Amino acid sequence: MKRIIAILGIIVITALVASAADDAFTRLDKNKDGKISKQEYMDAKARGFNAYDKNGDGILTREEVKAIRGIDVEKFLKETDANRDGKIVKEEFDKAAEKRFNALDKNKNGYIDRVELPSDRSEPYSPFTIFKR
Repeated sequence: MKRIIAILGIIVITALVASAADDAFTRLDKNKDGKISKQEYMDAKARGFNAYDKNGDGILTREEVKAIRGIDVEKFLKETDANRDGKIVKEEFDKAAEKRFNALDKNKNGYIDRVELPSDRSEPYSPFTIFKR
């Protein structure tokens, strides 16, 4: 009986994680064509940057990054802060976002489809984590 309950729990958790990623995918796919274009992806990243830049100065500080729920701060800074000054300007953010898009677009057709979603959707620094807003 305990084994059945444990298996059911795992199924429910897996479904919830998959559903959250699917919800993010649906929100990003603005024209509802079943795929996320580079423009849709970059537009969402721009909205994310603006939402997390609390003081509106065009720079994400370590403190502002720490406020993003579900983000591994050190990994985020390492991948995004190109000049290693501890601050992320919009240009650095955009370049990192473009790099992530290109990595997700496995077949290099200019779109991310549901097949190209990360296999580990629970990773704290999934490209979809920052789209929660």
